[in-house]
Amino acid sequence: MCERLKELDELKLDVISHISHELRTPLTAIKEASSMFLEGIFVAKQEKQHELMTIVKEECERLINSVNKILDISCMEAKMMEYHFSESSLLSVVQKSVLKLAPIALSKGVNLELKPTDDLFLVKMDGERISQVLENLLGNALKFTPNGGAVTVCVSSRNGKKNSVEIAVSDSGNGILKENLENIFDKFKRIDSGKETVRGTGLGLSIAKYIIDAHGGNIWAQSEPGKGSTFFFTLPV
Repeated sequence: MCERLKELDELKLDVISHISHELRTPLTAIKEASSMFLEGIFVAKQEKQHELMTIVKEECERLINSVNKILDISCMEAKMMEYHFSESSLLSVVQKSVLKLAPIALSKGVNLELKPTDDLFLVKMDGERISQVLENLLGNALKFTPNGGAVTVCVSSRNGKKNSVEIAVSDSGNGILKENLENIFDKFKRIDSGKETVRGTGLGLSIAKYIIDAHGGNIWAQSEPGKGSTFFFTLPV
């Protein structure tokens, strides 16, 4: 009991330290943009007003996303996360996630493709949580894929076996350094390709692992610098 309380206390300190750092940047951006608007700077130019309000909106969305991830990881660490399992089509969940991120791919000039399959892949799962995993993997893939690149999603039976389904999200980005693959699913670990590190909470992949573990599946990554990355996860059928 004492050991568990100690773990929770360490988690609390970890979260407080990280949230202070992570929220400072968007809050500063919101403060500066709103101050410029209120003080009348660029007030005569409508396009500048729109630009300032766009900054505020985007940073607010970033804040909400960060807070949601921190709340999720806190619940998962405390073993308080609730799941609602029901049998449904995994393919349908994948299709919706791909469709949701299609505008981002279009704006970046990245080809986002779901490989065709005739199987619905009926799986007992929490559809919302699996969507969360997919959208995190797709979002990361799109962030690291340059204009003219491609992100591909494939759903298939694991090694041809019908008792497990595998989802693979591949990109043509810079890839991930080998030494970073070993702990890429750790809390607060940001993806580092050796050339760039995308800002964020560093919690998305850790949350994804918690969710897949709760479903009795596995999640892992394969990558080679300069040749892109593929993130896989499996779910029992």
